[in-house]
Amino acid sequence: MNYEGRKPLLQKVEELRPGRRLVCFLNFDRQSEPALPGLSTHFQADVKEALFRVLKESDSLEGIDLLLYTRGGDTNAVWPLVSLVREFDPDFEVLVPFRCHSSGTLVVLGANRVILTNLSELSPIDPSTGNQFNPRDPANPTSGMAISVEDVRAYRSFILEQLDGTREDETESSSLPVQAVPLLQRLTTEVHPLALGNVNRVLQQIKQLAVNLLNLHPIDGEGVQQIVKALTTQFFSHLHMINRHEAKEILGDRVEFASRELSDALDHVLRAYEDQFNLRRKFYLANLLNGNTEFPFRFVGAVLESTVRSYLFETAGVVRQVAKPPANVQIQVPVGQPIPLVPGMPRETQVEVKSQGWVHNKQPQGVTK
Repeated sequence: MNYEGRKPLLQKVEELRPGRRLVCFLNFDRQSEPALPGLSTHFQADVKEALFRVLKESDSLEGIDLLLYTRGGDTNAVWPLVSLVREFDPDFEVLVPFRCHSSGTLVVLGANRVILTNLSELSPIDPSTGNQFNPRDPANPTSGMAISVEDVRAYRSFILEQLDGTREDETESSSLPVQAVPLLQRLTTEVHPLALGNVNRVLQQIKQLAVNLLNLHPIDGEGVQQIVKALTTQFFSHLHMINRHEAKEILGDRVEFASRELSDALDHVLRAYEDQFNLRRKFYLANLLNGNTEFPFRFVGAVLESTVRSYLFETAGVVRQVAKPPANVQIQVPVGQPIPLVPGMPRETQVEVKSQGWVHNKQPQGVTK
């Protein structure tokens, strides 16, 4: 099913939501072996112009429904994208057929209402941070490990509880026990102080962003702080998936449960994307090469579309298999040419990305199988 085939499914949702235009934004999360660029994408600000084009073409009805599927991404992208949608509809609503994690949950906070099905998932918004001062990753020494904000808070809480049973919320404004000082200093020995400073800065940034988003549709101040606290600390794990009943307890009237008919229509839209782009089938590079040493590829990693305009996030390039000679073996090859395959010699895969970005979906094509 290509874009033209999906249009009737999008129109069905619009029929169930009179006077509203549906805009679908999906970051795909297809797995691959080995990991390849472009099959899985994250929430990023680079979608802004494509989103503007789709909203501009769709600006003919009273309201905007943003169907969102994402595993999260750049939290700095949330505010500009929410602000852009609000330029077309300050009371836009979010429809969640399945996953809407992390940055996606932050977008929900900026919406007037979120419509959830029994499959829908939100997530905590506590971030993980990375910069040049983070500890090196033992599995990949060239890159730093991401630090979870809540892991740092949990370490402090653990020390205090083990020393005197004091809960963290009882020590926010009090001095630390003397015994805790060397244990907390150990943290700055293992982790660069500037990395810890970055953790605190990002935590404060996320909290302020959440407050700003919630205040776009004002509720009482105490309610705002309760929501922020629940989404940053209540679940103790960023991997906890918040179901619609938990979301209702946290967000109150901002959450609406989809009717059975709307749930079915949203599920049909979701399955259309899953089926065309094989989202639930792991991609194996060996199947693409099929004995070839070189093969061009074109992957679609995200979709942004309405019934009047469609954009795809495409990654195109070439994948090659080349010989990987042992350290004590040298093979002479012309400059610029890959090492040819040698029977019995180990192989490695090289991926060359030649283009990547959002493109107008003028003539829809299927993803490479």
